[in-house]
Amino acid sequence: MFEIGGKKIPSSLTEVVDPQRAALLIWDMEYAIGPNAFNYKEMLPQLQELSALARRVGVPLFYSVQTGFDVVKEEAGVWVRIRMKRAKATDPNQLLHEKENPHDREIIAELKPQPQDVVFQKRRPDAFVGTDFDLVLRSKGVKTILISGVATEGGVEGTARSARNLGYDVVILKDCVGSRNRELHDMALKLMEQTFFDIATAADITTIWDKK
Repeated sequence: MFEIGGKKIPSSLTEVVDPQRAALLIWDMEYAIGPNAFNYKEMLPQLQELSALARRVGVPLFYSVQTGFDVVKEEAGVWVRIRMKRAKATDPNQLLHEKENPHDREIIAELKPQPQDVVFQKRRPDAFVGTDFDLVLRSKGVKTILISGVATEGGVEGTARSARNLGYDVVILKDCVGSRNRELHDMALKLMEQTFFDIATAADITTIWDKK
């Protein structure tokens, strides 16, 4: 550890991801989102193994689930326009005909949360906006967030930036994040790496946690 002004600062990835200070975030791996990633089949076994190991070494797991605002009563205009673009709609009233299958918002069976895990609802591509995520992390003494899930250029990057701005160490699990768009995925990873986020593989973390 480095020390300055009475603060202890991790000096290696091993210290950053120590189970005593870390949490694993599995972002939007529900049926409507996760399986659409171009690299879903490669990500899934990595996440299964890493989440199981996290539980064994006492690292808390957090799962996010996307929950939309009511387009008429609650949604902000800017997000109405974004939803129109996603739906290729020319009139916001067309969004009223969208019907959601509750199954779409279920975490995929292969990554089913366990009773000790935390599942939280969020409305934006950022785990900290309008949620108690920060409060629960601090109550558990978490100082490092390892981020996985879909999409790399959306909630993964958005959450990473907010987390760092709030004082957390952040590790992006590059083989456990994905997107339906390979180009955006690659661009987001490159940008996060070049703006000094810690980037690691599931195997890097497994090697560290297996020694605990």
